[in-house]
Amino acid sequence: MKAVPFFEHGPLDVLQYREDFPDPIAGKNDVVIDIEYCGVNHLDIWTRQGIAGKKKIKLPHICGCDIVGTVRKAHSFKVGERVMVYPGVSCGKCQQCKSGRENLCSQFAIIGGMSDWNGGYAEQTAVPARNAVRLPESMKDEVAATFAVSYLTAWNMLQMNGAGKGKTVLVYGAASGVGMATIQLAKALGATVITTVSSSEKRGFAKKVGVDHVIDRTNQDIAGEARKITHGKGVDIVIDHVGAATWQTSIAALKQGGRMAVCGMTSGNEATVPVRTFYTKQIAMTGALLGTRAQLLELVNFISRKKIQPVIDSVFSLRDAREAQKKMEADLHAGKILLRC
Repeated sequence: MKAVPFFEHGPLDVLQYREDFPDPIAGKNDVVIDIEYCGVNHLDIWTRQGIAGKKKIKLPHICGCDIVGTVRKAHSFKVGERVMVYPGVSCGKCQQCKSGRENLCSQFAIIGGMSDWNGGYAEQTAVPARNAVRLPESMKDEVAATFAVSYLTAWNMLQMNGAGKGKTVLVYGAASGVGMATIQLAKALGATVITTVSSSEKRGFAKKVGVDHVIDRTNQDIAGEARKITHGKGVDIVIDHVGAATWQTSIAALKQGGRMAVCGMTSGNEATVPVRTFYTKQIAMTGALLGTRAQLLELVNFISRKKIQPVIDSVFSLRDAREAQKKMEADLHAGKILLRC
């Protein structure tokens, strides 16, 4: 099959387009999927580079965890059924798994991420049958290929922290996957949403996806502007997917008793926290790793019901996977980047 594996961790040029990569071998309880689209995420870049402190993965490896396609072979699906992939795999036996909180399993890993499960930068993939989720007939493949990482993570954080009517949410980077997802989902839940941008083009994008207030991070103080917008109180919730560069800003922007949700580290893994401000404000901090399969099913129904339409920035061919990651690394996208497989 055609695929884009890497045989060692490193820069973009370790991604190699191959037309003769071995087809996936399915286990007894697996489903083989002919991939139509795969969304590109920062996790793909971190996986390709190698995440410090994570266990080594089997190489060669194929990135990509936002997978949509049709069933080629499986005992519990019909051939040709349209599915998306829930990207989390776990032991299936522990109490967390049995209670439907598989993302808290100590063995939880992400298909196409830092795990031995190959992902969607390929024509086919094999995943556990329970990870295949049937798509509504009304949902287009390219739309579904945006949900399983950014939107599921945002949905998890918004649910966990009580986003809804009367709440104010600050999220960084409107044009990023998590930024766009948070804006659209939080608005659909009834919250007031503030976001940050770095250009007039991205300001226009933020307005397009429905944000209430925009802060230009290049010439405005984010925490100060957030307090002005909230009449001096601070925001109820901050969604922080940036990491080291924004933690102090996030804490400063929050109100007394506010909540900070963390899901990323694009600016670095080691953050400094102003401890006194943190405890005097009585801030609660939560971490999010994707969400559960049950949450993904809820999310698909919610998006269908609310008629939410993610913005797709660009679609690259499988052969051009390097260019897709290059565009994401350079922060030149506004919306989701997809691979057409």
